[in-house]
Amino acid sequence: MDELSLLLDGIEVKLRKLMLHNKGLKEKVLVLEREKRELQESIETHKARIEQLELSIVHSQAASVLDGKDSVQAKQKVNELLREIEKCYELLNSQEK
Repeated sequence: MDELSLLLDGIEVKLRKLMLHNKGLKEKVLVLEREKRELQESIETHKARIEQLELSIVHSQAASVLDGKDSVQAKQKVNELLREIEKCYELLNSQEK
């Protein structure tokens, strides 16, 4: 009977350890999920900022070309922008069908 009691006590101790470990792992999962969510939000914020900066660069480049005295380069830039607008227009039309 004494052996059985010791065996049960050992099982109880191990079970408590497992339950405590499980609780710690659950807390860690919650922390990691929160960190993941924060990092994803940060990534989205940075992506939006990058898009803004890229657009700003394009605008600056277009403005510098159009403000310059080189009319050939200005015409090339205007033609390039028109081709890009036409591509966008074609994409929009193809998506509607």
